[in-house]
Amino acid sequence: MRPRVPFPALSCAISALACLLVAAALAADPSPPSPLATLELKDGRVLHNVRIMSDEAESVVVRADEGLLKIAKSNLPKAVAEAHPASPPPPSTPEMVMQPFNPVLPVAAPEQESKPKAAAKPAPAPKAGPNPVFKGCTIVSFQMKPYNNSLGCAEVVIRNDADAPAVILAGDIVCETADGTRQNGRQIVTDAFPPIVKRREIVPAHGSVDDQVTFVNDAIDISSVHWAK
Repeated sequence: MRPRVPFPALSCAISALACLLVAAALAADPSPPSPLATLELKDGRVLHNVRIMSDEAESVVVRADEGLLKIAKSNLPKAVAEAHPASPPPPSTPEMVMQPFNPVLPVAAPEQESKPKAAAKPAPAPKAGPNPVFKGCTIVSFQMKPYNNSLGCAEVVIRNDADAPAVILAGDIVCETADGTRQNGRQIVTDAFPPIVKRREIVPAHGSVDDQVTFVNDAIDISSVHWAK
């Protein structure tokens, strides 16, 4: 014959088992929070039937009719933001830098004597010709500068002190070599991409131009540049 379990003890065991099953069910499937009918964000967006799914340090993840969204807590209205405050940043700790211990001090390298750099050679000022001013313009300076296959060229700076622009032709400019040979300008080249080759240049009023003037193809020793007239 089997022993019978008293009814009160059996009832208590069944009640305890039921409590354990209910607690496990609540832990496994917690009831979701009640949704918000509308949620108006600070950037002007309005969400509907909003349910907060997760709370992060600086944002919350919500599910709404508009979809699954991640919203910064700074964009939440005041009441919702107070219910989900932002987590304070972790305290910063100073970084420790380990430096190797070297009892032998480094020997300083001997200082080398710095050689003085040669000063840049200034562009020579042109020698005054018979008419240093032409159409209100003055040749301020020049320097030798070849152009393509033409070696007898010079870069010339012309300043206009008049109240009106001046038209300068290439032939208005002449160069002289050390032995007195004169060569009239053939072309004026303006620095551009590609370079602009022309027969004349317009110098603006109270302005200046920096052009290259070609004289001959061969290399020559130009000693002066001045007006031809």
